[in-house]
Amino acid sequence: MLFKAKPKPLNQLLCSMTRSARQFPENSMLRYFMIWKILCLTTFSAYCPAQERHTADREIPRPIIERALAASIKLFGIDSASRQQNSAPFSGVIVRSDGFILTVAHATKPGNYYQVIFSDGSQGIAKALGRLVVDQQHNLPDIAMMKMQGEGPWPFAEMGWSSSIIENQRCFGLSYPETLPFNIPFLRAGRILKKMDEYGFIQSSSIMEPGDSGGPLFDALGRVIGLHSRIDAPEGTNFEVPVNSYRRYWRSLTQPAAIHSYPTANDSMDSDPLAVKLMALGLEKTAKPPKTKFQSISISSTLGGDSLHILGTAFNLTNNKQVILSKSSQVGEAPIIKFGDKAYALKILLRDDKNDLIALVSDHKFPAFTITKTTAQGIPDSLLGIKLWSLLSASQRKTGVLGMLPQRFPRISIPGTFDAQMQEIQGLPTLTQLDSMGAADRAGLHPGDEIIALNGHDVASAAKINAAMQQFYAGDTLEVRFRRGVNELQTKLILSKWNLRENPHPANNIPQGKSLRRDNFPRVFIHDSRIHSDECGSPMIDSNGNFIGFNIARFSHTACLAIPRDTIIAFLSSLQHML
Repeated sequence: MLFKAKPKPLNQLLCSMTRSARQFPENSMLRYFMIWKILCLTTFSAYCPAQERHTADREIPRPIIERALAASIKLFGIDSASRQQNSAPFSGVIVRSDGFILTVAHATKPGNYYQVIFSDGSQGIAKALGRLVVDQQHNLPDIAMMKMQGEGPWPFAEMGWSSSIIENQRCFGLSYPETLPFNIPFLRAGRILKKMDEYGFIQSSSIMEPGDSGGPLFDALGRVIGLHSRIDAPEGTNFEVPVNSYRRYWRSLTQPAAIHSYPTANDSMDSDPLAVKLMALGLEKTAKPPKTKFQSISISSTLGGDSLHILGTAFNLTNNKQVILSKSSQVGEAPIIKFGDKAYALKILLRDDKNDLIALVSDHKFPAFTITKTTAQGIPDSLLGIKLWSLLSASQRKTGVLGMLPQRFPRISIPGTFDAQMQEIQGLPTLTQLDSMGAADRAGLHPGDEIIALNGHDVASAAKINAAMQQFYAGDTLEVRFRRGVNELQTKLILSKWNLRENPHPANNIPQGKSLRRDNFPRVFIHDSRIHSDECGSPMIDSNGNFIGFNIARFSHTACLAIPRDTIIAFLSSLQHML
């Protein structure tokens, strides 16, 4: 049972207890357990009265998340002389104030140097130490250690004991997937699925993808219990190296050498002093979804003869009118809503291409959110890690956590193409063959057309057009000036995406695939709820039933994007004069 308290006294108590906890030594888990114990008895989060008072339940207390954030790092190899990057990025975690780092063997080479990026933007250099791989074919057991160069003290997370975990226990990961264009760790929550599998790995449901390798898996007390190693094709199957392996071979790993057999001298390991507390956390039940009558609405339409299906969310405006929002790029002509056993025609009120939003209206009224002062608020830093529910239908919910705070999501550059072959003939790039219904064909271009200019810039040679095409990407609209016989003509062409073979990595095994429009948003937050691409347009609420955001894109294996509530409310407010 959760105990309630009046907001002001409770906030005062939380702030007071946080100040008291600071009197304990930095490495004492008593400090964090005190705060956690208070938080487990309330539905409010640990921040002072000046901030938002009522917030949702969280799986992990904020002080624990903050320390984990400070210790979780991004790494990539650098040339020792030029300092130029020479490896793919990966993740790690600092576990001692003198700068010892735990990561995985498949990302490191003993003696090499690596750039370190912290969550606050600061940087440093680390040197790779020991690397333990016994089974070269499968890269097992995938254990490596590094050390920060220069004087500390360095922010660190305490090491836990993988022997103390139990199945279904809460856990969370903080690492840097290479698909995301940020030097900020992405928080993902999960449960322990297997304490130890036949290969010696922990299995968890805290999803990961390339770039997460070497990132830490934490227990509910904020201690490192494993290091991300690999994933399997099913979304929720992830493998972590148990932290006890690092404890066992610590002294051997501190030497910068490749180790190809298990060291005979094993380090002694004490028992976990917080094992009982951790077990108590593992016995806690999963939070139930908040009670709500609200549900998403199914929207169907056509685009270029293809059928489109997406979800929508109804909102009641302050002028007593109702608007349905959805994902604009997934709504075409003649949209209809299917609700219950009936269908209702929709009228397009406005498209917002910047946010990929579309506003629709209907003569019928649907279950809807009502704009309030609470829903109009922004999302403060304190909400990182809160539990969220996506409302997909009357009976279907998907849950996750707020893993990265709202920020601009830049455009991901994908090369564009004319869907045509061309060669230089008499000094001009000339189309020789066009793909049926490709970009050039749809723009009305023909074989033999000579390309003169793109967006007003001269491209009258193969070298010039090749250089120009480096500046454009799939989805860009180009003004194409061309010569057909003796006539100079002009048309608009939308570049297609290069048809590249999909990497067979399990991270690309995404049910329903990625959203077609999944980047270039002014402001979104990121969560780990595994929303399918056709489930965008759905709302997200916290455990108190408060509207938090609007699902707008499935970006990658791990990341789903949502527009925060204040942006949505501002857009809705701009529509009122149109109704």
